[in-house]
Amino acid sequence: MKQASICILLLLTVVLSGCHNGKSVAIQLANRFFASLSDTTNGKPKDFFPQYTNLGIEGKSDVVDIDESDVTVENDTFTVRCYNSYTDASGTFKQDSVTLFINKDKAGKRRIFDSQGLVETDKDTQYFGKATGAFPNKALNDLDLAKRIENVRAMIYNEYLNTQIELSEKVKLLNWSWEISYSGDAHGEGRVVNNLEYPIEGIKYHINYYDRSGKFMAQDDGSISKELYPGEKYSFTFWSSNAKYPETANLRLDFPDMVVLNILKSKEYKGDEYQKFIKKNEHK
Repeated sequence: MKQASICILLLLTVVLSGCHNGKSVAIQLANRFFASLSDTTNGKPKDFFPQYTNLGIEGKSDVVDIDESDVTVENDTFTVRCYNSYTDASGTFKQDSVTLFINKDKAGKRRIFDSQGLVETDKDTQYFGKATGAFPNKALNDLDLAKRIENVRAMIYNEYLNTQIELSEKVKLLNWSWEISYSGDAHGEGRVVNNLEYPIEGIKYHINYYDRSGKFMAQDDGSISKELYPGEKYSFTFWSSNAKYPETANLRLDFPDMVVLNILKSKEYKGDEYQKFIKKNEHK
């Protein structure tokens, strides 16, 4: 009985010692990874996190805090919670909570195989990701999140192009005219119509002026300061002083990115658009 107890104690000691050593290795690996984000002398991030480049980020780290109590192990997978402090590109001090998941690769070396907290989403991507069902109401691992971000941006860019085409086809310049003042400045007026099924504001216009030989002289930019409702027509005036005595000119309407973005945000989403987009493009 006494010998059995001794054997159990020895076995428990070996297990605890192995666990402690494993935690130490995991912490060391995490520290080396964060160090590589600012200094690649002793290795690049992908040397410690082989799929790091798939995250599509440029991580930063000035100081990282890791305590052994923040390391857990299950089925030989070590979960390491880290507190990464750094100064971002705008000069703002930040501290992120990052979780690293560590296991052995095929060669038996411990490597980071995924993470949480390294990848961040901008406000617009976050909005469309939530609205279209790409981002569920739970924390995603970074590799999955990075892929979803890439897909959401591709989906929104596709909608952006379609909206630009729709705007160019349905918001029209009905007519415009101009003349030259005594001082050589060009001035005139134009008239636009909104044939969309929804209101639009923030429309801009660009006027290019040319001399008698057809050589470009200058461009004048302006905006239509009224929200146009469906079917509404509106007249605007302009005065250009940066091209003296032009001979010819052309005017085109422009729909800035922010205008298109606001239109996309104003649409109603069912929450299944992301899955439909993935299914449609999975064989491309």
